[in-house]
Amino acid sequence: MKEKILGCLLGAAVGDAMGAATETKSPRQIRETFGKRVEDFETPPADTLARGRKAGQVTDAFSIPYILTEHLIEAGGKASRELAESALVEWGNTEYFEPFAGMTTRNVVKRLKADDSMGTWAYAGRLGTKLYKSHYYALSSNGAASKAYPAGLFSRGEVDKAIRDAVELTMASHDDPYSISGACGVAAAVSRAMWEQASLYDVIQAALYGSVEGERLARDRKDIWIYPGPSVTKRIEMAVSISMHSGNVEEIVKELGERIGSGPAIAETVPIALGILAAEQGKPMESIIDGVNIGDETSAIASIIGAIAGTLHGAGSIREGYLEIIERENAVDLTGQAEKIWQIIS
Repeated sequence: MKEKILGCLLGAAVGDAMGAATETKSPRQIRETFGKRVEDFETPPADTLARGRKAGQVTDAFSIPYILTEHLIEAGGKASRELAESALVEWGNTEYFEPFAGMTTRNVVKRLKADDSMGTWAYAGRLGTKLYKSHYYALSSNGAASKAYPAGLFSRGEVDKAIRDAVELTMASHDDPYSISGACGVAAAVSRAMWEQASLYDVIQAALYGSVEGERLARDRKDIWIYPGPSVTKRIEMAVSISMHSGNVEEIVKELGERIGSGPAIAETVPIALGILAAEQGKPMESIIDGVNIGDETSAIASIIGAIAGTLHGAGSIREGYLEIIERENAVDLTGQAEKIWQIIS
């Protein structure tokens, strides 16, 4: 299981770092910029959010859950909304905050730090206005999903525990049923992938179960915001159905991008990540690379893919030498973090 834990951490970091170079670009722009599909770490161009950073360096998609995981380790794996809020405040004081904080996370961090510079109309969470909170695409964002894998890692393979913990951790920044549904889908997938004999089918089914159960738990709460939006579960089903089409994998992935979308909405990011995994039959590096080249929210999509596939197949399935690059370029200790998680859950 220790190999699976490290695989999750490494896969998430690799997906984020590779996707940093292509984020916000369309598939065509990616090919025009790099002259090819991006299949390795690249220096982010000047017109990306990660401009000025080096090849192999991560963004918010990995740095937030890395800090969250450190807080969970300190708490012995016990998840709570308050713990997640503390992790967000710590992350808000890092070099990643200004260039990478999305609107929802940025507003939450400023609220937690009692910073009024955003204006109360823009605050996510319970301080937001109903007018603003009714904007699905502004608030049901993929930040909830990209930081959900720690709930799966600390669950000891207990999918329902992963879902419950994901709800608590997600509520720190995303208090709507759609974000929680997507986050619980990712957490459940990682939790099921921790099983020794887990298959890709098991993982996809767990993601679907997690998205359904997560939304149910969210809607049962009194401190939740409800507004119109598409079902994450239905869109996961659609993405997996598309991935089952016969034909060239590249064409299937293209169709996923065109029909599901690869934008920041949770109902795009999580479904397309699972659709790509299904299309590539769970192969980690192939799936990560597809996520990197799908366009738009590539760092989050590829990071979620990497977390799930890395857990399913272990650290040995990630390209040789990448662990050293990630740890060196980002001053992180994935090996040590995996060991600490293992000691808590074993």
